[in-house]
Amino acid sequence: MKKALILAMLPAGFTFWSCNQHITPTQMPSLVQNALQVKFPAAKDVEWEKEGNLYEAEFTMGTTEHAALVNPAGQVLAHKQDIVASELPAPVLAAVQRDFKAYLLDDLEKVEQNGKVLYQVELENSNGDLKKVYDANGKLEETAFWD
Repeated sequence: MKKALILAMLPAGFTFWSCNQHITPTQMPSLVQNALQVKFPAAKDVEWEKEGNLYEAEFTMGTTEHAALVNPAGQVLAHKQDIVASELPAPVLAAVQRDFKAYLLDDLEKVEQNGKVLYQVELENSNGDLKKVYDANGKLEETAFWD
């Protein structure tokens, strides 16, 4: 019985593992590693994952957590960093307070992608959590939340 259960769970485990694959620096294309080092020379404690055909680096600079998406050609496509509430633009904070009064701010991130700056906010209350993306003017975006 145990053996059958383990064998039944193996495909699910491999499916999950293949979605986000942790990789070591030696498995990384040099173009990708170099792109991160050039763009973020102060990056420390870099951890890499492969997401589809993109590489995601999670790292710290000072005490701030960052992440970057890099394509195989070595282009940094997107970058995000943790921020605190005081770093949210006033229109974003006002929009969140207006539209989600019953929620508390949780994790906040500033995202730079395609020349645009967006703000990701995680909101929580007893009914559950929400994830929203705003532009700097406080407009709710349809852009997917980058976890």
